[in-house]
Amino acid sequence: MRRGAFTLLEVVIALGVFAVGVVGVLALLPALARESAEAGDGRIARGFPAALHAELRRLADSGGFDSLAARTTTLNPRLTGGLAFVASRSGTEVQSLDYLPPSGERIPEAGHYFLIEVWRFPSPPLAYAAGGAVLPLHVQVSWPHRTPGNAAVVPAAERARFTFNTAISR
Repeated sequence: MRRGAFTLLEVVIALGVFAVGVVGVLALLPALARESAEAGDGRIARGFPAALHAELRRLADSGGFDSLAARTTTLNPRLTGGLAFVASRSGTEVQSLDYLPPSGERIPEAGHYFLIEVWRFPSPPLAYAAGGAVLPLHVQVSWPHRTPGNAAVVPAAERARFTFNTAISR
């Protein structure tokens, strides 16, 4: 005898397998969206060296190279207390947080998504000597510093990080 159609039991089993597959894919969507956002933030953070260099150049030109070096704290094992800069989530501009802030439009406090901290090296050959021609720096970018819509600072232990070294010359 030939069968011409599926039985009701086969249809129910097929629908059950399909439903389990759809629910599994839908359960992954929030995690995939979060991973995508984190990857985008990391890409923006890796683009900060040029913008930070421009802001450091502005600070050295307006306040003096030696003043910038003196204002930059020495690198410590806990990476705390560095000269602070902020950037919005778009990463289009880096601004000094406290030292000689720009005279134009400032990034609003609630928009401080990236925190960029800068330190001088403590010992030769990278230590800065007064009157020196080059200021080598260690930089740490962490995010989110503040989450959008929330003015509270995110604890440092809960932030993602990216570090790099740079230098500014007279």
